[in-house]
Amino acid sequence: MMLRRETIVGKLIGIVFAAVTLTACQSSQEAAKLVRSEWVGQRADAFFVANGPPRDSFPREGGGMIHTWRGGDATITRPGQLQARQTVSPAYDGRPMRGAIVNYQPPQQLNYFCEMQITADNQDIIESIRISRDTAGTGFSFSRCSELFAR
Repeated sequence: MMLRRETIVGKLIGIVFAAVTLTACQSSQEAAKLVRSEWVGQRADAFFVANGPPRDSFPREGGGMIHTWRGGDATITRPGQLQARQTVSPAYDGRPMRGAIVNYQPPQQLNYFCEMQITADNQDIIESIRISRDTAGTGFSFSRCSELFAR
């Protein structure tokens, strides 16, 4: 069986689109590498000016601080869904019995954010950054942190 040229071209376009879409996806690990390469060695205050204040800060033994930063907070409400399926089953008297199976999923609130632990020395220079919590992205991304810090 020979495929028509339009079908082959359509499939090739779909494959190229999927490949481009997947290459844009980043994981939490890739986002962490990117953030570390950009901010380790920089002043913590500069990070907070650019990205918002820390949520919590704790002094380290021997000087310096550990900051908990959270950003990119977004809430999306997914509407409820109702699915109904009709059923037909035989009855004892031979006539079919009709019914329905109804499934309802209430609306859901989906929360998205990126949370990091930022360790700074007593000169306020960032020594390390660790992503402590990362949700899925709001779009087609696997990581909210990668959405915030991707270039």
